[in-house]
Amino acid sequence: MPMSPLAEDAPPTGIIICDHGSRRAQSNDNLNDLALRFAARFNGECKIVEPAHMELAMPDIASAYSSCVKKGATHIVVLPLFLAQGKHWTRDIPSLTSQAAAGFPLTTYQIAEPLGIDDLLLDLLKKRFDADDQPVLASGDADPRLNDTPATQKRIQCSVCPFEFDRQSGAINIKPGSALDDNAETPAS
Repeated sequence: MPMSPLAEDAPPTGIIICDHGSRRAQSNDNLNDLALRFAARFNGECKIVEPAHMELAMPDIASAYSSCVKKGATHIVVLPLFLAQGKHWTRDIPSLTSQAAAGFPLTTYQIAEPLGIDDLLLDLLKKRFDADDQPVLASGDADPRLNDTPATQKRIQCSVCPFEFDRQSGAINIKPGSALDDNAETPAS
């Protein structure tokens, strides 16, 4: 019978809690706090917990994987802090984790399902609704969260999104030249 990963004499499992990563330090600090709180709450089962950002910030998946191994883990579980099975879960995180694992041939790894639609998430959304701690704005009011944001940095949409909003028609279209554009030229191999 295979030994349970939590068996007394088994090496500890390393856990990597992975988010997207942000240019905002406060967002990245939230992941560090989350990893510390997860480690404290589940200390009996999860002794090695590392935060990782898929991109835009450090530590990245490779450095978190390495840190887990240096702390004695031979099996790593990546816990994506994502809602759905989008391209980050189906392509980016597996690719980055595979590359990180290649440097440690005696290790194994798993990538857990994203958070998904879970009753706990519904409870959290209801908790946010009940909090009523954010400003109520009328149409045309300036959002106070943008007070310190220069006008040149205020945007309608993410610059890497393959979609664009047409203000005149109200339609959402695929950006010309994006990966989703069927008319985009495919680079020659």
